[in-house]
Amino acid sequence: MARLRNTHLVVPGPRRGEFLLPDLGAKVYLNPLERTLYRHFLNHPEGIPTGELPLHWKELCRLYEHESVYDDKLLMTHKMEVLCSEDKTMFYTTVSRIKKKFVAVLGTRTAAPYLIKRDKTGLYKTRATLQETSHRSL
Repeated sequence: MARLRNTHLVVPGPRRGEFLLPDLGAKVYLNPLERTLYRHFLNHPEGIPTGELPLHWKELCRLYEHESVYDDKLLMTHKMEVLCSEDKTMFYTTVSRIKKKFVAVLGTRTAAPYLIKRDKTGLYKTRATLQETSHRSL
């Protein structure tokens, strides 16, 4: 009998900040900036080099506007400027926080395919797959 390959599905939950992992029966909660970055990488399975993050400015802003609880456009713009800045500190910090939350819920080995990681070619990507639902599509 052929073994089914784990699809590493990630489903936005009905509550803001919640990602459901139906393959594992688990939930992971991320803050708005973490959700924005994670959704962005779920939307780009081909991967993105960190130097090209500013080229995705409009998409990141749209995602953050959807994920944020604030309506302050200036605050949203500032968050995206910091995330896309040349020194990459906020990018690396946010990726690290996402990793910490997935590992806390799933454990190191199980969380691995859900994490944003740099591959051998220098692209950052996740092996997880986004499955939209009717209650929170974007």
